[in-house]
Amino acid sequence: MDLRKLDLNLLVTFEAIYTAGNISHAAKRLNVSQPTISNALARLRDTVGDPLFIRSGRGVAPTPRATGMIGPVRDALQMIQSGFGDDERFDPSTTRRNFRIVVLDMLEPILMPPLVRAVQDYRSVTLEMLPVMDFPIAEGLNDGSLDLALTTFDPQHGDIECEQVGAAKIVIVARKGHPRIKGEMTPALVSEIGHVALIPKIRALSRVDEVLRYAKIDRHIVYMVTRFWSFPHILANSDLIAMMPGDFAAHAALFYPLDIFPVPFEFPEQHIYMIWKKRHGLDPGHTWLREKIVEAYRESEARPPGARASVPGAPRPSDFGQTN
Repeated sequence: MDLRKLDLNLLVTFEAIYTAGNISHAAKRLNVSQPTISNALARLRDTVGDPLFIRSGRGVAPTPRATGMIGPVRDALQMIQSGFGDDERFDPSTTRRNFRIVVLDMLEPILMPPLVRAVQDYRSVTLEMLPVMDFPIAEGLNDGSLDLALTTFDPQHGDIECEQVGAAKIVIVARKGHPRIKGEMTPALVSEIGHVALIPKIRALSRVDEVLRYAKIDRHIVYMVTRFWSFPHILANSDLIAMMPGDFAAHAALFYPLDIFPVPFEFPEQHIYMIWKKRHGLDPGHTWLREKIVEAYRESEARPPGARASVPGAPRPSDFGQTN
């Protein structure tokens, strides 16, 4: 390819289409018409000799060539922006940014309310939360389609920055009036009573299975789900129990008739890490986002367990139709 003939705007268009997964959405992001985006894509296709994107559902999916290009293209665009000092003028009031993050759903009711409150008045800033189940964290960080992740594992990779922002204490949760539990939880009950648990792919992000093996606890998993938000309703309407982070359990107990018990054997705290690619380290916009996340986490830690703001019309436990 003769780089002298390459229009830089084509790379900007390519990155926008890859991120949005949709031609019209990319046009809105760049504030241009859809025909302008389509024409730019046609020119880039001719230049690289590859279709780059193919129709998929209501949008487009990248070809293998496009997937291989996106990382270097994003690195190049960021280097150019840094060289011209554009990022130094980041202002959340005027600089348009769409931050794509993966947040474990156990953190959503704890972290996201204070974070959203911190950014809600900036019309140029959007937070896009992606599901951990469907979005490979390592691949997303590498190809630039993911800005950062909040997770329970430290990748310990030379190209990844990592900051511990908190910890999660694991507890055991059951419905109020559970017929097998008389006052306290025991190791025997943890083994004997059926569990609702996350699927193995997501459990692998924590040390739960490892700790249970070490404690010689052979739990019976009756029902597996893809997110913690599925736990409370199942627990409130069955005789299953579950292991989950204490802050999430306290939040769920505001809406469901649940009892929370300490784990009856040694169980280390689960650390919560914020991870991102090193190349974002000097990006002022990215730095601003990380600072807001740390501030939001500190705000959430300062609140009593289970506390929440009084919201007019907020749902009550009776709104969910639980049985005791």
